[in-house]
Amino acid sequence: MITIEEKLNLFTKLVYEKVEKENRIVIQKFEEEYGKILSEKKKEFEEKASKLDKKVKSEIELYRTQTLSKAHIRGKKIILERKNNIYNKAIEDVICYINENKNKKEYKQYFSNKLISIIKNNDIKEANLIVNRQDWNLWGSDVEGELRSVLKVIFDENVSGGFILVDFKNNFKYDFSIENIVEEYREKIGEKLFAML
Repeated sequence: MITIEEKLNLFTKLVYEKVEKENRIVIQKFEEEYGKILSEKKKEFEEKASKLDKKVKSEIELYRTQTLSKAHIRGKKIILERKNNIYNKAIEDVICYINENKNKKEYKQYFSNKLISIIKNNDIKEANLIVNRQDWNLWGSDVEGELRSVLKVIFDENVSGGFILVDFKNNFKYDFSIENIVEEYREKIGEKLFAML
């Protein structure tokens, strides 16, 4: 015969097994349900992390590109500034060279012939000749007779060389100052200078 104690033990064992079985089912359902939720959340976080990673990489690439672009532009600007400095120095040197060589025959002939040619070819009857005193003393004597009577000579030391002729009748200005001549040839001077560099 089975004792009460054995019956209780058997009953307890059956109850424990039943509870354990129910718990396993609940735990399994819990794991399935929450495991699925955890898996979805994990996937969602991974997607957000991936998007964030792509965004950060994109921002880093944009920053890198902008920095390189700025550096490239700055480099070009520095080169351009240096070229301009070299160019401006070369122009100054050309003007200085001309001024240092004013006593040469070619200088004297160029400006006296240019002035006479303008007066004759344009039938100038009355004009102001703006020139510095040194230049006029160099080549002014080549302008003779009636050509000289057409001119009212105005000395201006700001004109470093050459002359400016203002024709009253035709209301026209002929600028053959050294500065203007060099300015007209500025582009050609620059091209030749940078071709040599």
